[in-house]
Amino acid sequence: MKTHAEPLKVGWIVDAPFGDFAFSEPSSLFRTRDKAASERAVQACPAVNDLEQRLFVVAAPFSFSLSVTKVGEDFDLYVESENTRADADLLTRYLSFMPQNLWRSPDRPVLQVLLPYVFICDEMCYLTQTPPYLDSVFNDWPGTIIAGRFPITNWPRILNWAFEWHDIARPITIKRGQPLCYFSFEGTDPSRRVKLIEAKATDELRAFRKGIEGMPKFTSGTFKVMDEASKRRPKTLLLEADRG
Repeated sequence: MKTHAEPLKVGWIVDAPFGDFAFSEPSSLFRTRDKAASERAVQACPAVNDLEQRLFVVAAPFSFSLSVTKVGEDFDLYVESENTRADADLLTRYLSFMPQNLWRSPDRPVLQVLLPYVFICDEMCYLTQTPPYLDSVFNDWPGTIIAGRFPITNWPRILNWAFEWHDIARPITIKRGQPLCYFSFEGTDPSRRVKLIEAKATDELRAFRKGIEGMPKFTSGTFKVMDEASKRRPKTLLLEADRG
């Protein structure tokens, strides 16, 4: 099979309402894992390496602890102040309780956290968001996140972390710096490596993003709108940020 010599370049930017610096650079799971104890340790397995080289971790920007209580047919969301290290106005901006009629199950409330990351690629590229299933912190969660996959080439939009409660008797507690989710990227060649770079927020990128902003409110078939977005997309949206 013919493989690409050059990696697939994917750019990232943070476009937060405020406090951009609280959102750290997505980190490679492969580069941050524990050092191998021997040459035959798990870290030497080609299959393990091939997976972990493709996973990028997004960490929590602030510490929070939340619980839910069922009241009749409704659910109330509460902030556990002891383990929440964020001001009330910040929580209002970044946290939201999804309306009950949008949940996957009527007994599984969904909390959304704004993840103001935008990923850009000038080639065909799909983004997949999954729970941080290789980290022990995930085992302590009273539920999971709603995973998803979509092409970012014509849809460079801000993302969300949507947590689905399975055990409402327990709160969800996450500390700043702990993994929220994994992102992986794939192009037309599944063997091709990915190079994640910080991108420049150009005027062209802002204008294109403005065109797709809010489109899910206009139509339920977002993927259909991507065809129109493809026609209007500038050839180049990804420029590497200059931090020199």
